[in-house]
Amino acid sequence: MRRRLTSWARPVAGVLALVVGMTLSAPPAFAAEGKPSTPRAGTSRLAATTAARLATLAPAPRAFAQTQAAPAAGTDSKSFFSTPTGVAAIVLMVAGVGFAVYSANHDRKPVKSPIR
Repeated sequence: MRRRLTSWARPVAGVLALVVGMTLSAPPAFAAEGKPSTPRAGTSRLAATTAARLATLAPAPRAFAQTQAAPAAGTDSKSFFSTPTGVAAIVLMVAGVGFAVYSANHDRKPVKSPIR
């Protein structure tokens, strides 16, 4: 028994393409130019006092200071793949690729079922 999926596959693909196109073509909400928000007339007294207090605060001079971290004297900058974790990652990747190739070659044998 073979089902035909083309009856609904094309409309679904079309809708998916439309959604992706609309998503990627619309500008993000934060890109809109607008005035900075100011406290509204109907806001609470707490919000108004908080906004007034925040406006009077001045940042500390150290807040914008750029500090350079001095490199440790005894550390060597090694490549990730020369560390034990990197070697283990390479071994796992090679094992995974090897298994995929092995299973792909052995899956191509003809199916032997009693029905066929």
